[in-house]
Amino acid sequence: MEMALQEKDRQFSVGGKTLVRNRGGVEFPSILPDALLFVLSVFFRKIFILQLVGLVLTYNFTDCDFEKIRKKYQEVIYQALNKYMNGVKSTEFNNYIYCEDPPDCLAKIDLITFYPTHGCTTLAKEIFAVRTNATLTLQCPGYSGTQINNTQAKKKRKKRQVTTNKCLEQVSHLMELWRRFSRIS
Repeated sequence: MEMALQEKDRQFSVGGKTLVRNRGGVEFPSILPDALLFVLSVFFRKIFILQLVGLVLTYNFTDCDFEKIRKKYQEVIYQALNKYMNGVKSTEFNNYIYCEDPPDCLAKIDLITFYPTHGCTTLAKEIFAVRTNATLTLQCPGYSGTQINNTQAKKKRKKRQVTTNKCLEQVSHLMELWRRFSRIS
């Protein structure tokens, strides 16, 4: 009887829910098991860290010399992009990709060129990417560029088999972004 009395003294109601007083505090009934709560907290912590890393690693391209970049595009990058397309017309793909201003164009060019996507993981090793990387590194103060091993890139180009349709589509998007960049810079 004494045990039942103690249990009754520890219980009270708030808003229709029965709560239990535990060593002077309040213990809420567990809705989710502790293991699930732990997993969720770890998951959201990792998502938060990845978002912070993404914000830190993004370069904004506002301090670049757009005129010199445009000239380099016309002199060397354009030819390499055309050669990569190897006669495939960029109009065969949905080229609806838009950039607002030169920094936005360069940010999208950087993203498509150097960050692999599903179905196309090798663009960063192509000659147009090496030239783009060199141009951005030289003309954008603080841009660290992407580390590309040139000898490795040359070997890969020689061994390259049929270019995937997804890669051709990505390069088609790059060509459209470079055209837009050239018009607005």
